[in-house]
Amino acid sequence: MCNLLIAEDEKFLRDKVSKNVDWEGRGYKTFVASDGEEALEIIKREQIDILVTDIRMPGMDGLELTSEAKALNEDLKIIVISGHAEFELAQASIRLGVEDYLLKPFRTERLFEVVEKAREKLEAERQRRREEERQEERARQSFQDRFKSVFGWLVNPQALANQPLAPIRERLVELLKSGTTEEILAEIDQVHQSMEQAKEEPDRLFIVLNDIVVSTLSTIESLGFEVEQGISLMTKHLPAATETHFSDLKEWVKGFLLDVNDLIESGQDGSMERLIQGVKAYVDEHYRTGITLNTMAQQVNMSSSQLSKLFYEYIGENFSDYITGLKVRKAKELLKGTDNRMYEIADYLGFTDAYYFSSWFKRTVGVTPTDYRAEFSGKN
Repeated sequence: MCNLLIAEDEKFLRDKVSKNVDWEGRGYKTFVASDGEEALEIIKREQIDILVTDIRMPGMDGLELTSEAKALNEDLKIIVISGHAEFELAQASIRLGVEDYLLKPFRTERLFEVVEKAREKLEAERQRRREEERQEERARQSFQDRFKSVFGWLVNPQALANQPLAPIRERLVELLKSGTTEEILAEIDQVHQSMEQAKEEPDRLFIVLNDIVVSTLSTIESLGFEVEQGISLMTKHLPAATETHFSDLKEWVKGFLLDVNDLIESGQDGSMERLIQGVKAYVDEHYRTGITLNTMAQQVNMSSSQLSKLFYEYIGENFSDYITGLKVRKAKELLKGTDNRMYEIADYLGFTDAYYFSSWFKRTVGVTPTDYRAEFSGKN
């Protein structure tokens, strides 16, 4: 069951939104609020998944509610309702993390479609998070089993009991994906410094190493390699001696990370090109569903900056420009080759309404869609 909160000060619209759709029959539990303050209290009390809010309300308006609600629950999906007079405010709400907005008047079935899209995104994010947690747990267990057989003097199973992973070394992960060997060596020096700082506290040192290994193995898997390949490299550098020292530990980390870097470099050209071509194919099929660089990066376990860089390198266009090009070409095709109304074309291309589609088309192409259609018709 998905928890949906509707915040609307106008009773007739609140009733329309909450009652004209069989929310319960479609898997939603609904809550209603007549203003922003009441909505915020419900969010504090209930685990709300999706918020639909009017942008204009007395007291706390939709923008302020959005900001406050996101601070309480960053995973909350928000859809705003506005009139044409508040169009710029609705656009500004996107910067606050709003998923979509609807201009009045709208069909309740259209609202349901927008809410469903937000729900699908929410469920995809949760599934991805669960998979990442499973990957981390598998990598964590593999690390502990193999590591303690050699560095038994260091390993204390209680060190990780109820202890979340330390923040992943984001720079190390990024460098393993796209850095040079020189940059990797410089980062290894930073890793060694972190180890030195934790040298006198075995539990803390173990957590640092656990973080590094889990991050590295997760990176290997995200790039299309088998985790076992990383585990094999990790085991390869474990000292043969039964009595080991801190210097052995530092050498083990260095050898492991350099070999992982070599592994990634050896298969990166082919695997990266296949990955980006896969991203392109996915975008070609789903560009009408509101894909963004951030959501796509999450799906392929990359940072948005890295995906942007690789997409441009292999495709020759910026990610957003590529999607814009797809939409423009399809819009022109529909304007020239069909009698579809503007709201039908807007809906097909994933725009919330014909007004926004027309504004976007004119900004992108230089003429309104109506003028473009008329110009084309005049040539035939």
